[in-house]
Amino acid sequence: MKVLVLGATGGVGRHVVPLAQAAGHEVTVLTRSSSYTAPAGVRVVHGEVLAGDGLAAAMAGQQAVLSSIGMQRKHPANPWSASLSPTDLTSTTARRIAAAMKAAGVPRIVAVSAGGVGDSAPRLNAVMKFFLATTMIGTAYRDLAVMESVYADSGLDWVAPRPTRLTNAARAPRVAVVESFGAFDDISRADVAGWMVAALAVPVWPDPSWGGRTPQISRG
Repeated sequence: MKVLVLGATGGVGRHVVPLAQAAGHEVTVLTRSSSYTAPAGVRVVHGEVLAGDGLAAAMAGQQAVLSSIGMQRKHPANPWSASLSPTDLTSTTARRIAAAMKAAGVPRIVAVSAGGVGDSAPRLNAVMKFFLATTMIGTAYRDLAVMESVYADSGLDWVAPRPTRLTNAARAPRVAVVESFGAFDDISRADVAGWMVAALAVPVWPDPSWGGRTPQISRG
């Protein structure tokens, strides 16, 4: 399958590219980074999702999109740190991505959201509710909810996995779809990437095991 990867330089995206290649997909990356070094065999298009014609050029001829675009904080470990990204980044990019997909006839997208976004918010634990109320995480979650609605209204075949707390741990033996999660439940970025790539092999979305198009995923 011909797959366009967006957000390839980020925490999840850097795992998506090699995993997609290992699964036998023909991978294209759109990046604005001049220093990005792609694995051998990966096509690189330099450009931005939010401006220019790079997105259209990268989208042409693709069969699916894997997007891990997300807001970045100045100090990632500090939830109170200022955002380096526009506060509407994920929803604005979603609108441009959806439009480019429809123009190019690309039917499917996997776009990373977050556990606790949208209708999963009431199931959040008290710690996460505190962070959402007092930090930039809340801003990011509200925009992710808009992102999900953009894809839901787009007419595309879409899924937006909602991972629990992200870590840099090694891949786990199993990823589970969960109804709720505690303060210490987590999933590695590599496992999120693996789930995204595995979703491409599912013939009909959403798979019954997902419980819908926004499955909340955690380390099994």
